[in-house]
Amino acid sequence: MDQLDLHLFWELLPLKGLGPIQFLSEKTDVQLYDKILGKIIAEEHENLEKRKQDLQDTVKQFSQFFSKEDLKIAIEALEETIGNERDDISTTFWGSGISLEYKADQLVEIFADDRAKLLHFQDIPIFSAEPIHLIGEISKQLNEIPLIKDEEVVFPKHHLFLFSFLSEQVDGQYCEGSKKNRSISWRNSPRTHAVNLADYQPLKLF
Repeated sequence: MDQLDLHLFWELLPLKGLGPIQFLSEKTDVQLYDKILGKIIAEEHENLEKRKQDLQDTVKQFSQFFSKEDLKIAIEALEETIGNERDDISTTFWGSGISLEYKADQLVEIFADDRAKLLHFQDIPIFSAEPIHLIGEISKQLNEIPLIKDEEVVFPKHHLFLFSFLSEQVDGQYCEGSKKNRSISWRNSPRTHAVNLADYQPLKLF
């Protein structure tokens, strides 16, 4: 791909995806971009039925220590923890700093860390721009006031989450966060088991 194509590829598109990769794309379609995304360095899978079976096998193996009631309680806890929303979830970690989460092999969330150096929002580099400028421009373009708590900035309507770009202070002010652990994620729908935003405060940038 030439530079223009790479620039278009690495554009963060809230509610839509990453460049040509749209939310709800099939995993096999996304893998066509492996030359840009880099090597797959790890994969994780969450499958409720498999976890149940693993639990049953463990209980059977150590039956002298566990009762049927213990198994029932453990499975109920597992169902509550994972639930239908987290069932059949897989995450692919790429060498470029991008992680892609799928539900039933359809893309539902994109995560990026500072290895994704070409990632940008409307020509503003995500990981090298001044955080206040970046978040301010995102706020303007999306016409949404972000919220902040500790080191997380959230654009709730656009399901966009920035971590460690800004840090909330005790006096209600904020300062630049640590560059070391900076990351960003975005979705086209609300997070499963979303954090209650009642404790988050509007971020006054202007």
